Amino acid sequence: MRPKLLFLFDLRKDQQDTKVIDETVRMGAQFGGTNLWVLFFAILIASVGLNTNSTAVIIGAMLISPLMGPIVGMGYGAAVQDLGLIRTAGKNLAIFVVLSLVTSVLYFTLSPLEQPQSELMARTFPTLWDVLIAAFGGAAGMVAVTRRSYSNIVPGVAIATALMPPLCTAGFGIAHGRWDMFGGAFYLFIINSMFIGASTLAVAKLLRLPRQGQLDEATRKRHRLIIVLGLTAVLVPSVWMAYRLVQQEVFASVAARVARDLEAEPSSHVLMHEVDAGARTLRLIVVGRTDEAQLREQVQRRLLRDGQANVTVLVRDAGDDSLNVEKLRSELQEGVNKTLVEQVKSMDAQLKALQQDVSKTREKTLALAEKPAPKLVDAQALLQEVQAQHPLVCALTLAQGERTASVTEPPRPTSVVILDVAQPLSTHDKDGLLRWLGVRLDKSEVLLMERPEARAVTARDKNRRKQTTCSPKS
Repeated sequence: MRPKLLFLFDLRKDQQDTKVIDETVRMGAQFGGTNLWVLFFAILIASVGLNTNSTAVIIGAMLISPLMGPIVGMGYGAAVQDLGLIRTAGKNLAIFVVLSLVTSVLYFTLSPLEQPQSELMARTFPTLWDVLIAAFGGAAGMVAVTRRSYSNIVPGVAIATALMPPLCTAGFGIAHGRWDMFGGAFYLFIINSMFIGASTLAVAKLLRLPRQGQLDEATRKRHRLIIVLGLTAVLVPSVWMAYRLVQQEVFASVAARVARDLEAEPSSHVLMHEVDAGARTLRLIVVGRTDEAQLREQVQRRLLRDGQANVTVLVRDAGDDSLNVEKLRSELQEGVNKTLVEQVKSMDAQLKALQQDVSKTREKTLALAEKPAPKLVDAQALLQEVQAQHPLVCALTLAQGERTASVTEPPRPTSVVILDVAQPLSTHDKDGLLRWLGVRLDKSEVLLMERPEARAVTARDKNRRKQTTCSPKS
């Protein structure tokens, strides 16, 4: 069982040639040319997306951003002991970061939209979960780079790790003097960079990629110490922020539940509540004569029972009991009256529209009633007259009605004549018959159609000759 599992998780089955892997990583870590232009465009796209709160635009910037290349290059260089690649990738990453910050600062300085939207604020409070995303995303990215075909992995890694939006958010913070936003966003970028590089290093070591240089033992130990200290320094604040976030979420949930319970109690005068999880504050808005100290003590006792101590409870009185109730009653009555008036107006307008439709329909009905009734034509007599001219006609179907081609034109009286014929009529006979039918049917428009008489052909003559007279109907 164990060998089978190892075979399923073996990364060497579809691994790319090590020389190709090395070339791919080095090309991604390069600075200038295509990478520089793509980076510039990605910065502008991400800045516009963050400024207009467009998630789709931000995702597009993530997909085309080349920022991940130097980070992967540093992690790969550390794994294969290539100090030259580490220095080159580190220098290019620094240039990329400076260029991104300068471009985003210029954009947000010129942009008339100054209020930070939710997409900007989402990049200002990194936690431990961002560390996990960066680590797993970096590992998936390095696995993709070392595969022969990885087209379906790289886009997802680019979206998950999100290197470009934090840099642009930091640029927004610089442009508007929001140093809290700058600090949180730039810290998120550092988290992503550090742990993507660390995951790249780990995957490269796991795959045992060949060394590209030789380092002495002292240098290797020093590099390991630097990597461990750097990751620890970045990890500790994120753990603390994650702990604070969890505490705030728990407090918000407990405080909201306690407030809802008070609002549901018949004897309570609590109308609504507000929870400030960051300040651990619960604001209650009450109506009527309420003992604020007793209510505050009651709420704190319930919160303490659920493990939430040191909570600030603020009670705000909405007004005197009788005055407030009368005011609420008058406002409610006013709102109900206003709603009823609007509904009556709407129903009156609908009634008028229906009356107009009924009037138009009645006028059309009267106009149709005033028209002379169409003269009925005896189909049997018409058949005899037609057969006197054309003996090949075996049966006749007559339908009289109206034909319309547009809603703006009045319908025209039309007669539809279908002839069952033993043999198709010639064009000359058909034209003559059509003109005669128009006169015979009171000059109405005539549609003439013919179809072969199925019973006019006997079984013996079916495939040899055509019938020239009508056979009698059985």
